[in-house]
Order: sequence, then structure tokens, then C-alpha cells
Amino acid sequence: MNETLSLFRMPILIFLSGMLLPRSLSKDSSAYFSGKLKGILWPFIIWSTIYGIAVDIHFRSFADLEKLYTGGSHLWFLLFIFIYYLAAKPLQDFNPLLIAAVAFIFSIASPDGAKYSERLFYLMSLFFLGAYASIHMPALLKSLTSQWIWVIAPIVAATAAATAMYELRFGPKYIVLSLVGAMIISAMAIRAEKTIISSILIWIGQKSIIFYVSHAVFMTLTLKAFRYYEVENYATVAIFAISSALLGGWTLAVLKDFSRPVSWLFSFPDFPQRRQAVQLS
Repeated sequence: MNETLSLFRMPILIFLSGMLLPRSLSKDSSAYFSGKLKGILWPFIIWSTIYGIAVDIHFRSFADLEKLYTGGSHLWFLLFIFIYYLAAKPLQDFNPLLIAAVAFIFSIASPDGAKYSERLFYLMSLFFLGAYASIHMPALLKSLTSQWIWVIAPIVAATAAATAMYELRFGPKYIVLSLVGAMIISAMAIRAEKTIISSILIWIGQKSIIFYVSHAVFMTLTLKAFRYYEVENYATVAIFAISSALLGGWTLAVLKDFSRPVSWLFSFPDFPQRRQAVQLS
């Protein structure tokens, strides 16, 4: 299941992140950059540290620290998004479609599979493509709600099967297939809004960053516990690991709205400023 979604998962996540860009750019520079530091870079540092502790990284080794804090874990995408937001503000006067095209050209020119060149620029192109799509939302929604959208569904099914069979990985050569998959999955999401489970799906979507940053920590700790008790049955370990990730993420998502210390794990705390009473005479 995980393999079949390989060409779709990360491209869709970055594309959706880019769709939030136009609203963010409407803020002044101070609010814009402080928001990205608090809401993106902060959880990246906090959860990279927690993950490092969970997997027994030796924090005395500079090489380990460099790898961990330059995106050497499952949290690398947060660092990428942070970079894209940093670049977006000074480039806000340019058409996002033009920026996406330039980034895509750089990704093609980069060495195949290089994380900090090909992948960085490829996902950057999808990020700004998402920003362009957000500006033209009426046209996008018209396409996604059309019945003709299902004509391309067989392409997505075939792509998913081929991805699992041949271990394909997302990149510039598969951009068309990734975007086709994004359209079908988005069309399904729009129609899911009319179902009874829509409120649950929306809540999970709004809290998805919590599940994503924490899941590997819960799974790692579960695996350690099973190793300690010498449990080797794959199905048992997998079921408990996935269950712990879902339950742990769900617990954090609920507590975040009620516990300030938990909320600080995902956003830099805003300490209340002291107010001084001024008496006018």
C-alpha cells in the first residue's frame, strides 16, 4: 500500500502546501517570517531532536547532528517547505508559474536522485505550481468536479501498480503521472465532503502535521519494546507499530488544543507580554 502511493504522497503534500502560499504572502514581512520560524522550523528542530533520541543518535557526533538537522530523517520535507517559504517572499512579484518552470528546469539539470538538488528543485516546482493553482481556484474546482475527471482514473491505477512492481520514486520524469494522481485523489476528496465521515477526514487533515512528525517516534519505540521482549512475528509487530503511531498521533492532536506544553511541541510558544498600567494625570 505504501509503495503504490510513492509517486503521489509527497508531491501532493508539497502541492497543497503551495496552495497556502498566496494567503501567507498577504502578511507583512515580519509576521510572515516569524510565522514560518514558529510553525515550520520550530517543529522540525523539536521533532528531529525527539526522533534522534528515539533512534539512539549520539549527539556528541557532529556528523550525526549535521545529518539529523539537515533533513536526514522523515522530517526532511519540513526543511524543504521552510526553504520554499523563505524564497517565496522576495519572489512574490513574479508569476508562480514562471518560478515553478525555472525550478523544474533546475531539477532536470540536477544529478538523478540527488536529494538536495533534483528533489529540492522538483518539489519546489510543485510548491509554486500549487500557489498558481490556488490563484486560479475556480477553474481548478470546475475540472475536479467534472464527471470527465474519471477518464484518467485508470492511469492512476496503472501508475500505482507500476510503482509497487518497479519501485518507482517520485521525480521530474514522473511529474505528469504525479499530477494526474493528485487530480484524481483531489476529486475523490471533494466528493468525500458529502459523506458522513467528512468531519473526521477534515479533522485528521487539519491535524495531519501532528501525525506525520510523531508517527516514526511511536513506531520506533514500539519496535524497541518488541525487540526487548524478543517478539519476531512480523504481523504482530506491524499491527502494534501502526496502531501506536495512530493512537499516539491522535492523542497529541487532541491534547494540543488543551495543553500548552503539548502545543509547544508543534509551534513556538507565544509568551504573554507584560502589560504596564499607565496612569494619565
